[in-house]
Amino acid sequence: MSKARKYFVIARIHVQNAFAYRANVISGLLYYTLFIFVFFSLWQAIYQEGSVNGYTHGQVVWYLIATELVVFGCRTPIVSKINEDVKTGAMAYLLNRPVHYIAYQAAAAVGQILANLCFFGVLAVALGFLFVGPIPNFRWAGIPCMLLSGLLGVALQFSSMVAIGLTAFRLEDNSAVYLIFQKLVFMLDVFLPVEFLPVWLQGIAKALPFSYVAWGPAKLFVDFTWSLFFRIVPMQLLWFSVMTGFALLMYRSGMRNLQMNGG
Repeated sequence: MSKARKYFVIARIHVQNAFAYRANVISGLLYYTLFIFVFFSLWQAIYQEGSVNGYTHGQVVWYLIATELVVFGCRTPIVSKINEDVKTGAMAYLLNRPVHYIAYQAAAAVGQILANLCFFGVLAVALGFLFVGPIPNFRWAGIPCMLLSGLLGVALQFSSMVAIGLTAFRLEDNSAVYLIFQKLVFMLDVFLPVEFLPVWLQGIAKALPFSYVAWGPAKLFVDFTWSLFFRIVPMQLLWFSVMTGFALLMYRSGMRNLQMNGG
């Protein structure tokens, strides 16, 4: 079996698992719908007329739908999984398999994300048209670029989660690191567009990786321009490379000094 075939099988198994647990899917869809409805109502109260910082009411609702799709719909429990493997000693058994540990987790995540997109993607589009209708002046020609940026946002989120999870080799409890990253992504990325932040904070946010998980793809989705595309995608590629390199460094360092609490 070729290497590519092995990882394809891993991804396919996780797709099947995701479809098998229908209760988890339904609860996630209900939570996603409730979240979007609450913030739709909030923004409706704020937007009495006109626009705020260049975003119309429709654009900001679609922005929230897109960011939640990237962060919530494409999430995987990778941090808790790595923590468990390190602390229980399960990683020692996984190392005997003919697959690279990080590549194995990546294939598993691809399967879960593909399944999530089947459910959450359809729901996201339906909610957007139900609440605010189509995006005004939507740039259909930019859809391939939007999809590329969205994939890079998901990849950046995954590589960041792997890097955080692998800090379990050095830290007894890395939940604080994960919590900080998660909250920064929410505050600088998901709930509010970067343009809504104070001017001095906008520059800082655009220089850090948090904004390129969801703000970048969502901004291109609601207000696509080529100049914006050529600013966002290179930063996504840069931070994805940095976080992937850091994850591989943590993995190799951990393999050299493997000390498990159990197993």
